[in-house]
Amino acid sequence: MDNCNIASWNVQGVNNKNKQNFVLEFCSLNKIGVGALLETKLKDNKIKEMMMNKFRSWDYYSSPTIEGRLLIIWRKSFVKVIVIAESSQCVHCYVKMSGQEEDFCIAFVYGLNTIDERKSLWVDLLSLRFPVKPWLLLGDFNAVFNYEDRSGGNPISINDLTDATLWQAQGHVEALKRSGSNFTWSNNQDGASRIYSRIDHAFANEERQDIFPNTTAHFAWESISDHCSCVVTATVSEKIGLKPFRYYNFWAEHPKFKELVTASWEKPLAVRGLKGIYYKLMRLKHILKKFNKATIRDVGTAYFEAKAKFIDARQQAQAHPRNIVYQEMEKTAAETLSSKEKMYFNFLRQRSKVKWLQQGDENNFYFHAFLKKRKVENRIASFVTD
Repeated sequence: MDNCNIASWNVQGVNNKNKQNFVLEFCSLNKIGVGALLETKLKDNKIKEMMMNKFRSWDYYSSPTIEGRLLIIWRKSFVKVIVIAESSQCVHCYVKMSGQEEDFCIAFVYGLNTIDERKSLWVDLLSLRFPVKPWLLLGDFNAVFNYEDRSGGNPISINDLTDATLWQAQGHVEALKRSGSNFTWSNNQDGASRIYSRIDHAFANEERQDIFPNTTAHFAWESISDHCSCVVTATVSEKIGLKPFRYYNFWAEHPKFKELVTASWEKPLAVRGLKGIYYKLMRLKHILKKFNKATIRDVGTAYFEAKAKFIDARQQAQAHPRNIVYQEMEKTAAETLSSKEKMYFNFLRQRSKVKWLQQGDENNFYFHAFLKKRKVENRIASFVTD
């Protein structure tokens, strides 16, 4: 992994396997090295079960103080994380990433719902202030910092802003340059009841900005949560080169696939035997490449197009928060995105061998166990002569 990005995401519960799979694919797709899952609603035994089954190459931190609210995860092979301090609304970590000379600190935040409950959060964050050490803060603050941070519902008052803006000034932090959605949470109600808010934020101190000047925070809507995910990156992703031919399992789900393969295979050839089979396979390969280009197309492009349309529909619904037509368009775009996501993530699993990434060094054990099993199966224990 060339780049290890940082993420926070209010997943609103990961107690089912579908959500866990989605989060794992999200981390793989966005090259997440360390992150926080907020509002997991998981107890200690369920966390251990999820990490063992889905995140084998990851380490994690949870404690009774933050259980069910904050779960810190990181890739063991690429990131070192030490938790320095924690409260019910914040976990503060020391982070050292492989390939980076500079270490830094991250505070993952999940603020409580009311202004009075969040007062202890601002006190805790001020006690963690690092004027020299590079410092990053991100998460669901459940707080607004500007009058424009809410659309619909009650207008923002000065009382809503006082504690948050005072902490920002005293903590000597600035909001990261952001991209993606303007708002980060929606109540998903219909008509005049629809509310959008910007309550998920990412901040950094001056030292962090000096060392990582190109750091940006991208907020994107995901189909399994009412909150945007936040991905913080300080590097530019590289383009993937030309892809060699490979059979992809999801092709077989297309209604025209079987007819296409059968027609190609039954087409006669002058050559017979193994050489004839080889020629048929080569012919079929080129037919499948044309089929993929003309019919299936690029699943990555289709996924990102669907996601762009979903984001556009989401933003249109934000701009017209009481218009049911835009809300229906948003629902349709979300359904299309969910379908394209499934196909794209299946493609990613096969291409990048996610199972190997999940199991890490345990594959060596599996490899030797498999060789031993095959040796036993092939062993001739006895033979009979006529």
